[in-house]
Amino acid sequence: MGAFSGVGLVLGLCMFLVSFAPSLLPRRWLEQGVIGGMVAAIGYLIGDLLELTADALGRLLGLSVQVSWTMPGGYVVLTVLGALVLALGWWWSAREHRKTARLVSMPPQPIWHDIASTAVAMALLIVLILLLKLFEVFTGWLTRGLDLFLPTLLSITLALVVAVIVLRMVNRMLFGRALAAISRQAEKMNRRRPHGVVAPQLATRSGSPGATQAWDDLGRRGQIFTSCGPSAEQIAAVVGEPAMEPIRVYATQGEGGVEQAVKVAMAEVRRTGALNRSVIVVDTPAGRGWVDEFSVQSVEHLTHGDCATIAIQYSQLASAFVFVADRETPRACAFALLAALEDEIELLPQDRRPLIYASGESLGSYGGHGAFVDADDMVARVAGALWIGTPGFTEIPRRLTRSRMRGSPEITPVIDNGRHIRFVTKPTELVADAYGRSLGPWQAPRIVYAQHASDPMARFTADLAWREPDWMRERAGSDVNPSLRWWPLVTWFQTSTDMLTSLDTPPGHGHIYEDELVPLWAAVLQQPDAPVSAIIASIKESVAVLNKSRPSSVTASSGSGSGSRGSFSPGGGLGGPAAIE
Repeated sequence: MGAFSGVGLVLGLCMFLVSFAPSLLPRRWLEQGVIGGMVAAIGYLIGDLLELTADALGRLLGLSVQVSWTMPGGYVVLTVLGALVLALGWWWSAREHRKTARLVSMPPQPIWHDIASTAVAMALLIVLILLLKLFEVFTGWLTRGLDLFLPTLLSITLALVVAVIVLRMVNRMLFGRALAAISRQAEKMNRRRPHGVVAPQLATRSGSPGATQAWDDLGRRGQIFTSCGPSAEQIAAVVGEPAMEPIRVYATQGEGGVEQAVKVAMAEVRRTGALNRSVIVVDTPAGRGWVDEFSVQSVEHLTHGDCATIAIQYSQLASAFVFVADRETPRACAFALLAALEDEIELLPQDRRPLIYASGESLGSYGGHGAFVDADDMVARVAGALWIGTPGFTEIPRRLTRSRMRGSPEITPVIDNGRHIRFVTKPTELVADAYGRSLGPWQAPRIVYAQHASDPMARFTADLAWREPDWMRERAGSDVNPSLRWWPLVTWFQTSTDMLTSLDTPPGHGHIYEDELVPLWAAVLQQPDAPVSAIIASIKESVAVLNKSRPSSVTASSGSGSGSRGSFSPGGGLGGPAAIE
């Protein structure tokens, strides 16, 4: 193996230090170590390629550059300077990460996290550089004959192309096998009945006696969704007025795929009498079929139970795997369900037609947007919508953000002075933008995008690797560290890793949306006098009851691929509180 690249080592060190810069959320030591090692290796690779390119150009032009080191003890001085820079970087990183943790109401991380992450980063960096050196040996062997009639840089480039092709073929083979194994495991998990949950007996729930699809066929998430939720009596006690039993429709895909699942859902719509309710919510689940109970219960309380929520499980995989393996199925499912529902409603008399609302959280929001061509199509077809923690790569909100009114920030873009569509990081921004400027009259249909400033899912886009986003320059987020800066490649890795910890924050930060969903739904449903505080307290109390009744915490995966998440209420008239696994 040849000597190590000096330029690569310097650039790798710089990128390693930059990786400790603050991002949206505090990072765990292991994740910080992986980021540090990865970006340092990339920095070394870039520096190595720059040296090779300079060497090839020098040979082509007949130039030769020699550098001699005459400073006595120079390597000792460099080592001391490197250690000093690293110590200063640790100190600055610890200070900024404490500030980030304070802004998102998380406990500060101990100083040993930086030491442990540095050790992990160095170990990973050594492994990656050794692999790179082995690759150089391989390319040298592969291009030995090519150097006779091709310049060195071209021969190495050719070898690199061949290696990439081979790696892609191997990766595709390994990825296919890994995905198959993950799918088998997900199927087993989907068949496991949640602890303490019993099948519903009310006809207003899918999975009840006489339902189109048996309760055992609804899968784990469907069983949780149909078994939980407030009864009419519980809703009436909270809102102080008579209430109805809310309807919950859930369907899963069988061998017939999306088309069959939509048929089952529509059969349940007819069986439960969902079309006779005033409000129907088409809620696209996240990942494994998870539906945000806090959002669903908000609508059930605000409408006094005069509503139906319809959801279809489009996958048994976590959201991250769904997006990588099959990102079109969630969109196709939302499109087919809304179209079928519209066709059914068209058959009803004008004065008996229910209002359709759309909702979804995380990947569910991404999939739910597949039902619409653009924002104008959404405004024309639904009575309102609440999109929660929408991924930054979702096309419709991205187009809306790019067309925002001048002077409005990227995290809460103002669209047509807020006439129909409003982006908020908190409920107070429903009437004024992030800078406190009042919005215009809000007309129906009302569409809300709830996305915390510190939610990495809402901020993540592929171009973070090479382009600074506006939201970093604007620094408009109240729970985002003002020291946040954009760095090529590094920021992409940081935001990617932040998504892994986005479910560890308290509600109101990161990717955790709970209390704010009640006032947001109240605004969408145009109920300014709703007892928001009482509804929030009721939902939180039901979650607390479940937490106490369960041996361990009451959680359900949000489908984002990491962490745990979920809010579930007692079964009410469905057999009492359920200890949900």
